[in-house]
Amino acid sequence: MAKKSSYLQTLVSVSVFVLICGFWTLLSQIPLTPFIERKSFLGPDGFLAPFENHAIDARLQLRGSMDAPVKVCYVDVDTRSISQLGNFPWDREYFAITLDALFQHGGIKAVGIDFVFSFAGIPALGRDEAEAGSKALGKSIHKNKNVVAAATFSARGVFPFVFQKSPINLENDALELPAYPVVGPTWGHVGLIDTVGNDVRYIPFFAKTPNHTYLPMSLKLALIYWGLPASAVTVEKDNLVVKKDDGSTVASIPLLMGQLVEPNWFGAWMEKDHHVSLVDVMDSAQALQNGTEEEKEMARKFFAPFKDSVVLIGPVDPLLKDISLMPLNGSHPVPRVSVHGNLLKTILSGRFIERPPVWVNCALIFLLGFVAASFSIVPTRFNGLARICGALLVLGYIGAAFLLFSTYDLIIPLVAPLGAAFSCTFSGALIHISNERRQKRRITGMFSNYLSSSLVEKMVESGEEPQLGGIDAEITAFFSDIQGFSAFSELLSPQQLVELMNEYLSAMTDILMDAGCYVDKYIGDAIVGIFNSPVEIEKHALKACVVTQLLHKRLAELRAKWAGERDKWPSFVSKMQMRIGMNTGRATVGNMGSKKRFNYTMMGDMVNLAARCESGSKSYGVYTMVTGDTMGSAEAEGDDCVFRFLDKIIVKGRSEPVEMYEVVCLRKDLDAETQQCIELYTQGVEHYRCQRWPAALECFEKSSALEPNRPERNPDSPTTPSRVMIERTRHFMDAPPGADWNGVYVMKSK
Repeated sequence: MAKKSSYLQTLVSVSVFVLICGFWTLLSQIPLTPFIERKSFLGPDGFLAPFENHAIDARLQLRGSMDAPVKVCYVDVDTRSISQLGNFPWDREYFAITLDALFQHGGIKAVGIDFVFSFAGIPALGRDEAEAGSKALGKSIHKNKNVVAAATFSARGVFPFVFQKSPINLENDALELPAYPVVGPTWGHVGLIDTVGNDVRYIPFFAKTPNHTYLPMSLKLALIYWGLPASAVTVEKDNLVVKKDDGSTVASIPLLMGQLVEPNWFGAWMEKDHHVSLVDVMDSAQALQNGTEEEKEMARKFFAPFKDSVVLIGPVDPLLKDISLMPLNGSHPVPRVSVHGNLLKTILSGRFIERPPVWVNCALIFLLGFVAASFSIVPTRFNGLARICGALLVLGYIGAAFLLFSTYDLIIPLVAPLGAAFSCTFSGALIHISNERRQKRRITGMFSNYLSSSLVEKMVESGEEPQLGGIDAEITAFFSDIQGFSAFSELLSPQQLVELMNEYLSAMTDILMDAGCYVDKYIGDAIVGIFNSPVEIEKHALKACVVTQLLHKRLAELRAKWAGERDKWPSFVSKMQMRIGMNTGRATVGNMGSKKRFNYTMMGDMVNLAARCESGSKSYGVYTMVTGDTMGSAEAEGDDCVFRFLDKIIVKGRSEPVEMYEVVCLRKDLDAETQQCIELYTQGVEHYRCQRWPAALECFEKSSALEPNRPERNPDSPTTPSRVMIERTRHFMDAPPGADWNGVYVMKSK
């Protein structure tokens, strides 16, 4: 029977792990081609792409910039150019002047122009002037030869993706090409500048129409650099191959989904490449013709850096709306013309981003998930070693992903395998605990207690934000949250939930603001507030403690109101409770965010500790928990509140112990029973810290019967401070901590 039970347990465990790994595999590999039509292409990482992109960006940031075998220079159509030459589109003769100057004086190899000279881009000039400008540009392109003008399908919103199986109808989905009457000369080379939607991570590297195959601007520039014609390019199933006339391969470009290429980012915008304004090119060319000797010498120095380079002319001014977020540039959008430069460097260097086959990615998800899970189901006596091995496995995989990218430009998935590893580890731990409890017939509730403590750790923290301005100030940080809010969001309709939360948040906010609290933000049902900033208030710690009791009283009134509205609200609404955590100390407060959007908020270790008070209060079964700093400041400012010492603990993420107190009630509301409970509990703590376990247990058992929130009074209270200390005292009676024990309790969760 035992063997059969063990076999079934193993089968269940394996089935769970297979389902978990299969789920992560599905998220990362689900077919995505339908999303192209809605311009929300997620890439090869499926629905995990937004998270995987951050992991790829981290690898790029760690690797840093790279040297390229080609010199790329940028001639920017920037704010100064528009200020001097007028609003876009310009007379095309300006581009002709620029091209002639770059080839004649700069000695460049090729130019890519990131503007589509179509009918839509004709300047607002007279017909004769517009024709003259186009003719001048056409002659310049014909004379200088190595010029690639832009073309795009984006104007019509349709691109001939091979994986969509949708052929182009030239009458309805025509490619936008350089246009306008040009007598004699042609427009020369034409290259695509399309991306997938607004994403610059994946670039289509060819487009087939019934009569022609179009290549991207970066590849056309590379062909010019190599001295090869467009016919040297052959499109194969998974590669785009460039060969010389003798059959030797110059480049084999890996294609993602049969058509796309990922740029390998060689550097951030403005980091390495030479940048100049277009008007400076024109002015320097004019100086070489009509300037003084000194001006001519300066102009020659101006053109010197262009020698043997490939130049990209593109829009830089934000008003031209050709910017995007790109790797290595953080959260600041940069001109999209840089995509062509990075692609050119990728092609000429041969450092193409590679991805393993789909089956390898799936194998990695299952492998990491199962191996990580194996460490979570080892016997209890090996738990410490298993955790270390599991952590080393995860860190090793992350390190391998970063190393493979830095060394071989190979991207292996991070999010899905790590998600599978953590999910399987967590599930394995739950299965292991469940099996041990069943085998040893442990008391019920242990499993649920384990789950509850893990859920506490799900605290959302904001990322690092640029600091626009802040000061160091003493504040009292306030955090509140609704107990068991998930039940409200699951069992109420969206309309009910919004109405309930608006009524609750309005009532709580009114009290906070009346007391001088600055309401920083709402995070779902949670309220974050600051006392004593931005406006200083007297006795802020005491006022904050008083406010906590006013909030609980107001919530009690709301519960009574909701209980009377039985036809409107489910019964659990009338049992709503909230938990509050606070800490007093010095923190950074001020306007934080971006230059365009910022918020007055607080930051610092003491703020984190206040949040830990709110989440940690659940472990003691109290509804308001504050630090010793808050209690000390409040008592120094007045005796309006009654405090109870709870414990001296080390919260998660800190190394120094902190004294924690409960705000029991207002002094005027203290009754004899509660006062006796506090006195007995305080005596119990003194015995407990002196390791007088029997005496401590006796005090805690007496105080337990007097707790204000004991289950007989409040069935929704998970525990009480007395019950917590009873369990802990009994534990130490069986396993004494030793003579050097300092009475500090280390919190295992946030």
